[in-house]
Amino acid sequence: MENTKYLTVGALTKYLKYKFDQDPYLTRVFLKGELSNVKHHTSGHIFFALKDGNSVIRAIMFSRYANGMRFKPEEGQSVLIEGRVSIFESSGQYQIYAEKMEMDGIGILFEQLEKDKKQLAEQGYFAEEHKKPLPKYPRRITIVSSETGAAIRDMITTLSRRYPLVEVTVINTLMQGTRSRQAVIDNLEHADALGNDIVILARGGGSIEDLWTFNEKEVALKVFGMTTPVITGIGHETDTTLVDYISDVRAPTPTAAAEMAVPDQRDIRERLVQSRNFISDRLSRKLDMGRSRLDALSSYYKLKNPDLLYDQQAEKLVTLKDGLDDKMEYSMREKSYRLSALKEGVKYNTPGPDIRRNIEILEDREARLNRSIKIRMDNSKHSLTRMVESLNSLSPTNVLLRGYSFTTGKDGIIKDAGDLKTGDEIQTTFASGSIVSKVTEVNEDDRNQK
Repeated sequence: MENTKYLTVGALTKYLKYKFDQDPYLTRVFLKGELSNVKHHTSGHIFFALKDGNSVIRAIMFSRYANGMRFKPEEGQSVLIEGRVSIFESSGQYQIYAEKMEMDGIGILFEQLEKDKKQLAEQGYFAEEHKKPLPKYPRRITIVSSETGAAIRDMITTLSRRYPLVEVTVINTLMQGTRSRQAVIDNLEHADALGNDIVILARGGGSIEDLWTFNEKEVALKVFGMTTPVITGIGHETDTTLVDYISDVRAPTPTAAAEMAVPDQRDIRERLVQSRNFISDRLSRKLDMGRSRLDALSSYYKLKNPDLLYDQQAEKLVTLKDGLDDKMEYSMREKSYRLSALKEGVKYNTPGPDIRRNIEILEDREARLNRSIKIRMDNSKHSLTRMVESLNSLSPTNVLLRGYSFTTGKDGIIKDAGDLKTGDEIQTTFASGSIVSKVTEVNEDDRNQK
């Protein structure tokens, strides 16, 4: 038997790998699908599978490509992949070696949703302190939903069954499509303006695309800014949208939202019965205690003979009055003794003698001060007279009165004839009056000539 025509598994795998690697249609392929079995290896490589409704293909993205990605691949994401198809020799399985990966359609929306969710959480929009409490017994409720959906009928039925007293207003709203975002925002604003006790924002189940309006950041911020408490019931129990995080209360379904909004009349009736029984029991016990006390008092011997009560109280009154009189007398006597002691103390400590003694001292000091002032004034007068006489003796006026005069020129008083020259105009001042003259001749004293 010839064995040469048989290939080993390894040889066949190498041959197929060679064919894959040489095929131009497999060296650059573009695939779209959903991520599955995503594993992030410590080396930085990402192992995953790409699937659609019919098939699955294994895939790997090496760290040199994965490090440049703008998002973290996770289970269920819809992605677009660019890479090459080849065979992994060890397992003999074909797989795609991804070089580029991008979010596809709804996947991009999920990426934006995660960014919005993270931003709002960091800014405190999800904090419990911002959650408005629901009224225990609401009178009016507004439902923002589509009138054509089954959810609205279930909610109205639930509200009517649980709490018939509540008044329900339905605002028909477009809940999906390109125009639904603005429609929901406008109708939430309208619902808030009605001033009702609770607003229910609800929509029945659907695909993630159908529910995407409630993942819009603008819708979530509108819910946050409302004055009226908001309950959200979007989709099924597993659906959680952005408005669910930011609303005051999140219900898993629209029907559950209606149940959270109002109490159950059966519970109210049961509590009323319990309260009635409790009050009845308390009243019965209180009446029984009152009857027992009344029976005890009616058999009290003093009540059977009222004079005993009067005599006892009258005697007590006399005793109290005598005690009060004694205390008043004792108090008055003590106050009188204290007043006398204070008078004696005031009399002993009167300031009269000190005042008289100080007055005598003051009069003596005043007399001495007046004498001292008079002596000083006389001495000052004598000194002033001497100074005036001295000043008069030195006064230029007195000198002039004795027949002297002084002459001034343009530079002031002339002391030396040498300061003048022929033709100068001078002024001579006497004791009374002055004359103006011109110099016709200057004769200098020989003593001034050198």
